[in-house]
Amino acid sequence: MFSEKNVHPRSCFAYWKIGVLILLVLMGSTAGCSSRAPESDKLYSSEEGVQGSTPDKAASLSPEESNPSSAPGPVNSIPNSSYSTADRVVVLKYAEKGESDSGNLDAALRLVQRAEQLSPSERVMEDYLILAAHYRIKGDMNQVIQYANQGIMAKSDSQRVRAYMFIYLGYTYEGKSQTMARSYFKQAAQIDPGFYKGHYELGRIFFLKREYSKAQAPFKKALDADPGNADIYGMLGQMFYGMDLYEDAADSLEKALAMSPQTPWIHLKLGDTYFYGLKQRKEGGRYYQQAVSKSDSDPGAHFGLALYYRYKSEYEQAEEQLQKAMALDYKNPKYKRELEDMRSEKVAMAEGILKQHQAIAENPDDPSQVAQLGRFYLRWGKYEQAEKQFKKAIELAFKLPDTPEAAEDPDDPDKPIVNEPSKVPEYASNLGWFYFKDLKYEKAEKAFKSAVKIDPKYTEALFGLGRAYENLKQYELAASHYAQTVASDPEHKEAQDHLAALKESGKLVPVVEVDRKPGVATDKQTVEEVKK
Repeated sequence: MFSEKNVHPRSCFAYWKIGVLILLVLMGSTAGCSSRAPESDKLYSSEEGVQGSTPDKAASLSPEESNPSSAPGPVNSIPNSSYSTADRVVVLKYAEKGESDSGNLDAALRLVQRAEQLSPSERVMEDYLILAAHYRIKGDMNQVIQYANQGIMAKSDSQRVRAYMFIYLGYTYEGKSQTMARSYFKQAAQIDPGFYKGHYELGRIFFLKREYSKAQAPFKKALDADPGNADIYGMLGQMFYGMDLYEDAADSLEKALAMSPQTPWIHLKLGDTYFYGLKQRKEGGRYYQQAVSKSDSDPGAHFGLALYYRYKSEYEQAEEQLQKAMALDYKNPKYKRELEDMRSEKVAMAEGILKQHQAIAENPDDPSQVAQLGRFYLRWGKYEQAEKQFKKAIELAFKLPDTPEAAEDPDDPDKPIVNEPSKVPEYASNLGWFYFKDLKYEKAEKAFKSAVKIDPKYTEALFGLGRAYENLKQYELAASHYAQTVASDPEHKEAQDHLAALKESGKLVPVVEVDRKPGVATDKQTVEEVKK
């Protein structure tokens, strides 16, 4: 116990200061506890999310938030910063779509003007959200940072608004710390798990870091929340493209296009998917043309279309598109490099084609010169022209059945009659490898088989069959052909490596049935034999 005479005046003053500070802390924590940034996982767990919110519209509210009886009235009649349900929808639409929603714009700008006139103590979270959205549209990120940081400390009884406030705070950190941005997007998803945007932005951050496996779960949740959203399908398509899952990419992007057919970047990404991924170049070119028609100001669309024209050796049209891309984005060095490279190719192609055609003219029935022209086209990536020449070389090598030189093989009546038996497997194998590089594995299989039918021990065709079967996921047949390649050429390192990899992969079933005809890829041979 302290008596009054033992307490020094300075000590009393110190105790008084401590008491005031404690009182202020208690008052502050009580006033701000409902709107302060999360300090525990429990505060923003999924149980607090609005389970009944409508997922198909960004500005939709939960049932309790959309109760008209709680609406305080129109903007001009509100003396303070209370928000009606209609006003809140305006804020959320503006945060989602910005100025692109012309029908919402006037009402949104009136709310922006009112929010700017309020003092910080009068503002609620909706005010800070619409201000952050407004200045993000204007490109003033300093103001966005200010309003986003103040906004998460303000009050709001709307889970959707609170989620969006954390999303905007995540936007402010993207350029500085993706870890922090990811944290805020994750909190947004926890605050309102029935709203797609938090999940979408979280997946997008993982996508940008090429962490595709981590991006899949948030994108799936976003899609569950809003299955009619073109942006989600578009992002899924880009993710699948990054994972080399081109068919899945095309499927997702086609769905996005069906929902938003006027969006240029979807056409552009579909062009990339078909042209580069699926090697369906005509289809890719069609989407590039549509991307240009939808937005003539997108340099990427002009660049894609230029590549398509270059592939077709239509160099004048390709250069025209490259010039447009350079005019729109003159700082991008790849457009200039592509133009210089294409001009060099144009000269080399003209010289090479002239030389090959002169050689063919000297001996028009010589299939080797035609095959050489096919290889020339293939080297320059002119697949359609290469295919024609390889097929022509094979046709020249075969004799018609009714010619005097033709004679049936008594041991194999089905065996094709050829003029140059030693050359046909080479030409057929060339065609097979052309198809293989173009990802047309069924056609590659057919071409390689025709080579093996002429020469059952032609190693490049046997190995090509193995590669084709492996990509067709017929692993037992692939292993069989790798083994036969090694048997024909014990020094064939690629066949040895692919066979070893298949053995270790666990993809081979206990028994593979192959035909036992010596030297020919068949349907009756055990994996135990392959593994020897």
